[in-house]
Amino acid sequence: MSRSFLTNKSRRSFYTTGRGPTPRLRPSLPTIEEDARPNYDVKKYYPARVGETLSEKYRLISKLGWGGDSTVWLAEDIKRWFWQPNQYLTLKIMNSGVREGKSAEKNLKIFQRIDELRSGPSSHPGQAYIRLLKESFKIQGPRGGHICMVFEPLREPLWLLAKHLGGVGLPLAILKPFLKQLLQGLDFLHSHCHVIHTGNQCIPLLTKILDLKSDNFLTGFEDPNILENYVRQQQDHPAPYKLHNSRPIFQSRPDFGPLKKPGVETVKISDFSAAVFGDVDAPHNHDIQPRPFCAPEVLLKAGWSYSADVWNMGVVLWELLANTALLNGRDRHSHKYSRAVHLAQMIRLLGPPPISLLEKADKKICSDLFSSQGEFRFPDLIPPEDFSFSNLTPFLQGEEKRLFLAFAKRMLQWDPEYRATARELYGDPWLDYKP
Repeated sequence: MSRSFLTNKSRRSFYTTGRGPTPRLRPSLPTIEEDARPNYDVKKYYPARVGETLSEKYRLISKLGWGGDSTVWLAEDIKRWFWQPNQYLTLKIMNSGVREGKSAEKNLKIFQRIDELRSGPSSHPGQAYIRLLKESFKIQGPRGGHICMVFEPLREPLWLLAKHLGGVGLPLAILKPFLKQLLQGLDFLHSHCHVIHTGNQCIPLLTKILDLKSDNFLTGFEDPNILENYVRQQQDHPAPYKLHNSRPIFQSRPDFGPLKKPGVETVKISDFSAAVFGDVDAPHNHDIQPRPFCAPEVLLKAGWSYSADVWNMGVVLWELLANTALLNGRDRHSHKYSRAVHLAQMIRLLGPPPISLLEKADKKICSDLFSSQGEFRFPDLIPPEDFSFSNLTPFLQGEEKRLFLAFAKRMLQWDPEYRATARELYGDPWLDYKP
């Protein structure tokens, strides 16, 4: 029997002051949080406050981030016995609304399947690298119910780890073991759970708005004292907030500070808010992924499945290694994103797309971009010949570079059927290469 993730009873939340100084009201704070979104709807977000207790159990300590459909908070479990050590959790408070409620319920079904298969008779090593849901419950806000999801707290995305290590990207000695963990986690999702990750929703304040992507790869804490020190700091100096139509918007505090010691050993795939089931009758065809990470079948609306995650993993390598984008789709004149420019960049790197892919594409999109013979209608957008995998990878040299590019090209294929699977990639020679 699998456990239910959502309690039947909706509990009203209540405010408690908590320990330490009262958070400061700062009306002059700029619009840097959820209110910066063009379609921000104050009615949908839950008006959470630092010090508030949810479900009579979780006291909010600080806001860690926000997204288009939620805010994310660090909280303390206050229901523990006095002799037990403090326990901190991450709470994701979903927005209210019919669409948001359906999305959250779908997300819970994803986690329920993962939990059932994780607890089943056949274990998979990749399950250790998935951030699992611990509990969910519902609270009542001023304008409806909000589903709350409870997770273990994790330290930071891989790009921020690189920053704390003092480099532009992650050192190979750290990145390669992490990639092996991520590939095992991805294989667990694909082959065991039949789940496609596809992307993310929560956008921490410090991250670049660039889905399977580096913001979704979170590391654990190398020292348990880091959380305690962070909590003490938040209690002594709580984040400021401002009011937007009488609703508090707190400044996010997602940075847990510099590494105390080397030895971050685990990375986990997180944020399944856009995940879908892969064992369906027909390929998915709705829009997914931030634009720089879009797989070609997503751009062309040719139907996508598990291999879209593999494309994401391939593109994200450049971000992890050098904090740069392999493909950006940016028009050199308007400096805005262009689907045509994005495909032109792919054509320069991969050659023309196969007719078999174009035949599956949306007819209008395809006819706007390609002739009936498969010729690209905008050849002037194709970058010059120096736009190559080799020139876009100046941070590696020699045999390391040769093996890396061979590894990446196994993922970056026009035809989804020709991309390697996560399981096949796990044994790639580059991951074990040591000069």
